[in-house]
Amino acid sequence: MARLGSAGTHVTVALDRASPRPLTEQIACGLRDAVAAGRLRPGTRLPSTRALARDWDVSRNTVLHVFERLVDEGLLESRVGAGTYVRSVPEPAPTAGPQEAPPTTPPPDYPFRSLSRRGRTLIDQNVAIHENPAAFMPDVPDPRAFPMRSLLRLMNEVTGRLKGHILVSVANAGYQPLRAAIAHHLRATRQVDCEAADIIITTGSQQSLDLVSRLLLEPGDPVWLEEPGYIGARAALKANGCALHPCRVDAQGLDVETGRAQLPVPRMVFVSASRHYPLGVQLSQARRKSLLDYSRACGAWILEDDYDCEFRYDGPVSPALKSEDSANRVILIGTFSKTLLPSFRLGYIVAPPDLRDAFARARAVIDRHAPILEQMVLAEFMQRGFYAAHLRN
Repeated sequence: MARLGSAGTHVTVALDRASPRPLTEQIACGLRDAVAAGRLRPGTRLPSTRALARDWDVSRNTVLHVFERLVDEGLLESRVGAGTYVRSVPEPAPTAGPQEAPPTTPPPDYPFRSLSRRGRTLIDQNVAIHENPAAFMPDVPDPRAFPMRSLLRLMNEVTGRLKGHILVSVANAGYQPLRAAIAHHLRATRQVDCEAADIIITTGSQQSLDLVSRLLLEPGDPVWLEEPGYIGARAALKANGCALHPCRVDAQGLDVETGRAQLPVPRMVFVSASRHYPLGVQLSQARRKSLLDYSRACGAWILEDDYDCEFRYDGPVSPALKSEDSANRVILIGTFSKTLLPSFRLGYIVAPPDLRDAFARARAVIDRHAPILEQMVLAEFMQRGFYAAHLRN
């Protein structure tokens, strides 16, 4: 293991002080092995002899003898006033000392080597999700429109406040000022009656989908999925063992009545009500009422993906379906990767009040919380009006 620093790379060498073998020989062989195995790469600067003597608890003369020996062998080179380095093109070193056998590839029948069934299902979904944006790929914003200078100023300012309790004490559900800013945004723009305590910060839509699936669905539970629909939702739900049932989409959005007549009673319905992905239609008011009534009657959850509700191309965008949910059956998820940058991995879940503590506790098990610096910067970005101005632009 190597730790980089201005004083050179930290080098770990195992020393057996009970062995009759001299320490100089053990250290020399340890350094040779580290170079041969690639743990010390050509051009790597080593710490000073005093620092290594402290690290290895040996005399400085011992380290000096080792360095002189390895310089003579051509493994290291000493640069006047600059320190000691691994030679950029090391010469063949003596083979003294124990040699590590090359790792062997386990045979096909090696026990406990296969992925779990859940693991295989999980990686099978990756074929539908592209790692790097490509030309004509949907949902990728224009980075030239992003107010990078404003963000960098906020980042410099926020970094100065990273001290004390905030470095070690972040709520599992997320940074409180950011949760409050998102709740305010949703009340004003989406007409969603929510509080900061209802907001669970995630690292984006995919984590939101996975968390909701884990908490509310059992393997085999039927889920209605828009057809055509969002491949990321299909991947997350299928990876969690759900039984997916495509429900057709027409000019009014999800066809609820046809689904009721032809599909099993769902445990959950996935819908992008404000603008369907990828067709762009809005769920009509009649379909909204039908879906909410059906959810209350059969007990199904509604997972509303509000992925790009902020964009308006032609006419007004209807309020979130969550705004009309009097029975608290709608779980709203949103993301900032569409409005800001794809690499800005922050999203949110609006959890029902009776389940928000469960979501926060489950969030802690998965990865504790999203990175605090990004959360603090986004909170300032929203509170100071930069986010609203960016959306207008």
